[in-house]
Amino acid sequence: MKYLLAILPLLLLLSVIGCEPKDEVITSDPKAELRFSGDTVLFDTVFVTQGSVTRRLKVYNPNKNAVRISSINLAGAASSPYKLIINGLETPVANNLELRGKDSLYILVQVHVNPMDQNLPFLVADSILFETNGKRQNVKLVAYGQDAVFHRKGAIGNSTWSAGKPHVLLDTVLVREGTTLTIEKGAQVYAGNKAVLLVNGTLRVEGTPGERVRFAGLRREEQYATAPGQWEGIRILAASANNRIRYADIRNTMRGLQIGNPGKAGTLVEGCAIQYAFLDGIIAFTSDVKVVNTLIQNCGQYSFGGLGGGNYEVLYSTVVNYNSQMQRETPAFVVVDFIPGTDIKDQPTTLRLVNSIVYSEGSSYGNEVLLEGNMTADIAHNILRTDKYKETLNVNGNQLDIDPKFKEVRKQNFSLDTLSPASGAAKALPGIANDIKGDKRNATKPDIGAFERTID
Repeated sequence: MKYLLAILPLLLLLSVIGCEPKDEVITSDPKAELRFSGDTVLFDTVFVTQGSVTRRLKVYNPNKNAVRISSINLAGAASSPYKLIINGLETPVANNLELRGKDSLYILVQVHVNPMDQNLPFLVADSILFETNGKRQNVKLVAYGQDAVFHRKGAIGNSTWSAGKPHVLLDTVLVREGTTLTIEKGAQVYAGNKAVLLVNGTLRVEGTPGERVRFAGLRREEQYATAPGQWEGIRILAASANNRIRYADIRNTMRGLQIGNPGKAGTLVEGCAIQYAFLDGIIAFTSDVKVVNTLIQNCGQYSFGGLGGGNYEVLYSTVVNYNSQMQRETPAFVVVDFIPGTDIKDQPTTLRLVNSIVYSEGSSYGNEVLLEGNMTADIAHNILRTDKYKETLNVNGNQLDIDPKFKEVRKQNFSLDTLSPASGAAKALPGIANDIKGDKRNATKPDIGAFERTID
């Protein structure tokens, strides 16, 4: 009996240990992940004055055992505009927090921004980093930064976007059929990843040489200025008609302008600069498009493509690929009466290519022009890089495989050097008196391309 009495406390201790609830037993399994109330904490309040907003994040342990969260911290550390409140304490980092099985904790996230700070991005981003059993997880933090007009996913009717506050596209914005979106001179439009402007009505971009309209990616750091593919671009849909895009800079897209409105009144692109498209600068399908005084630069596929027939005019324009990091497998300028990979072929096609430059650097792109199908064509007074059409296009004032001699291609300056063969080599066209910058063209001997050479 005395031996039983001696070991009884030990048996009781073992019994207590053996009965410890599983939700309190800490697991070291690296597969024991946390779950969160969302993968992003979005502060969708539009700031109009300097201030702060707080959101709540739920952190949940779905495992039957407890976990020890080694660390919770802000990726931006002390420089972050965000603050964390964990278990009632404001702290940028918390260590060794235990979370019982099937239990949860709340983290309060606060952001403080000055919307009038022009150095602030439109979207202020950071992340909360979690480490549990050697596994790292994160939750993104996103807040509206600068004071702007933010456009979320949705459809709009008759609207005007002014030059006051910048406009920020966060997702797909559709202009409904029968309505018009007018973008006034001097307006700035910035677009986030996968954002796209869909036009099933009418688009009127009313820039001027002195107050251009700007479309660009959301990131404004210098290294993103020429980066392609930051947003989807502008798409003209089937019901759209009578579009006019004047004196606009469209850059950083997947496709600058994608046009597919067969049988509808055409799209005018005048005085524009379409640059740094991951795929196409302008691509049109069985549509009517007129391009005047426009620079199309450094695109990864077609700079200008007219596919499946249609009516295309390209006048006084400069289509170039210089200093591009993208490796193309297609000519820059393509007009054909079929759409590759479809049954659409033998479509009526007209092309008027006059007073324009289609050129590139490097030995890999000897054929920058592709014209196929039964088409009516007026091709005159151009500078073209082509091996394929050396015999057929060496007429009507065209100059083939002759360096246009731009002023400073390394600085993306495609105005004409004093010795350029484009100088005085165009033919005057009625109704086009100025160039892309608004400078007067010579009335009798204008220059080929988007830029009229001026006296230095």
